[in-house]
Amino acid sequence: MEFRQIRYFLEIHEAGTFQRAASKLGLTQPALSRQIFLLEKELGSLVFERGPRQIRLTHDGEILLAYAMRMKDLWEELKTGMKEPGKELSGEFSISAGGTVSAWILPEILKKIKKDHPELVLSVREGDSLETKEAILLNEVDLGILTGPVNEPGLISREFLSDRIVPVAPKSHPVFQRKKQTLKDIKEESFVFFHPASAIRKAVEKKIRSLGKEFRPRIGMELRSVESVIKSIEAGLGLGFLSEYSLSSKLRMIPIQELIVERKFFLCHKKSIRPGLSKLAEELVHESRERFGSFIDQR
Repeated sequence: MEFRQIRYFLEIHEAGTFQRAASKLGLTQPALSRQIFLLEKELGSLVFERGPRQIRLTHDGEILLAYAMRMKDLWEELKTGMKEPGKELSGEFSISAGGTVSAWILPEILKKIKKDHPELVLSVREGDSLETKEAILLNEVDLGILTGPVNEPGLISREFLSDRIVPVAPKSHPVFQRKKQTLKDIKEESFVFFHPASAIRKAVEKKIRSLGKEFRPRIGMELRSVESVIKSIEAGLGLGFLSEYSLSSKLRMIPIQELIVERKFFLCHKKSIRPGLSKLAEELVHESRERFGSFIDQR
């Protein structure tokens, strides 16, 4: 069996006829038919049912198709891995991350990485922590960014970025007229919270539980997107909790230390990875430290 026969098989399946496939491949139809005949002879099974106008896969052809697709992917990985040193970061990769990272962290980082590696194609999918974890485990994305530590069997993680979740209010809010803000000052306030599956929501609720009965926020709104939470807080519909990275010019942190949550983001991927993914992860970590390291040091 030769790999070109697998490639021809896939092309015929996609084209629907030997004639169209031969034209795309730059072969004569008899030459293409000969290669498929040799493939079928070696496998001991017919892989195509030949019709007058179109072909279709046999049962054994369906089995071969699944393996052939995997062989094609492995071939692409091999070509990526054999790139000359310094140019191996190319190909298509996908990333899943939460709203804060997708909107405020990744855009500038990815812009720089893509400028340095023009052959790299990156796509980003926004999802909460559960959606991101499932997407990695189901091979729907190559890389995920999760809050950690991450103790998921089958996943490898490395530290990406530090963050703080802080209580916030519009800059004109009366709470800032006090010389020092305390939990007592915001006990009766309404809050804009993220939806229950949000990583920010979970981290905030864990911090609040640690305070016992001292503080129980009254939730007036539960929203899904970071943008909708920010706009609602800016409009005066309640106080809220946000990542420091996503604070807008209209909002201000309420300096109540008991409510500030420290957290870390981790880059996560499966143990078996595509060539180039480790280098992409290294680039992401490097650029995050270059761009956001000073922000962390100044806090």
